Amino acid sequence: MNVLIFGKMSTNSISYKLIQYSFYPFVISVTLISSFLYTDYFHRDNYIFIPGNVSLMFLAFFIFGERFFPYRKDWYGNKGDLGTDAVQTFVVLPLASKLSELAVPFLFYYPIIWASQTIGYFDFTTEWGMAGHFALALVACELFYYWFHRLSHNWSLLWRFHAVHHGAERVYWVNSGRFHFIESFFSSMIYFLPLIFIGTTPEVTVLVLTFSSITGFLEHINIDFKAGILNYVFNTAQHHRWHHSRVIKESNKNYGKALIIWDVIFGTFFLPKEREVEEVGIIGRPVSNKLSGQLLYPFQKDDPPN
Repeated sequence: MNVLIFGKMSTNSISYKLIQYSFYPFVISVTLISSFLYTDYFHRDNYIFIPGNVSLMFLAFFIFGERFFPYRKDWYGNKGDLGTDAVQTFVVLPLASKLSELAVPFLFYYPIIWASQTIGYFDFTTEWGMAGHFALALVACELFYYWFHRLSHNWSLLWRFHAVHHGAERVYWVNSGRFHFIESFFSSMIYFLPLIFIGTTPEVTVLVLTFSSITGFLEHINIDFKAGILNYVFNTAQHHRWHHSRVIKESNKNYGKALIIWDVIFGTFFLPKEREVEEVGIIGRPVSNKLSGQLLYPFQKDDPPN
């Protein structure tokens, strides 16, 4: 393939290759650096605004990239799904995540406090420093999410909700948050549950939240980038496009959210080098592009797991 970009740059040019391989490490690096700096700049009461601030930094960057460096041209442009996807990603998902964050202390934190006062509590993260604490917290959250996500593909009850996400017929950055409200609530709760057991700080909590938010966009973004060796650490769009494949044996792979390491460990890592993903979506009853249709989808019919 030798597509011209800006009339001069081809996909085989050195400039294009440089953009391809620098895009992902650039976004990851800026996300981590800016998040660490924001925790010093913001008061703890305002940490809730850090993920949004970091996301806004990349908004124009993502839009520009999909316009001029698309992975799939047929995935670019409004297909009648943009409005609903935007509401799901920027309203429904954050609302569900916030509600789960409020519910976690009542369901888990206070019982854990009682247990720790009764049998003793060992906080093994105090000597790790922020970077080590962040790495430990992220790996733990990813482990919990991995098994919940994997179960969502193999248990029909959970699949009915998760199918809303897989019903998308293209993969692009705005539908990174296209999830049913109920799934968003429980998946967010499960993802952040390990932070209570670890005894994490507010700074580390917001770092994990911000990092998982940005990598969520990077899982879906329709930009023709290459992550190289980072594909064996992070769950990039190069993996996640296969996770959206209509071929079940391909979509039942790559369950990680921000990281891919648990897929490597548990044998669900999938990244063919000799071909590209073809059709994405689900087999069976299609998912509506309307918000109301997506909210009602799990209750209309019992579909088999993907």
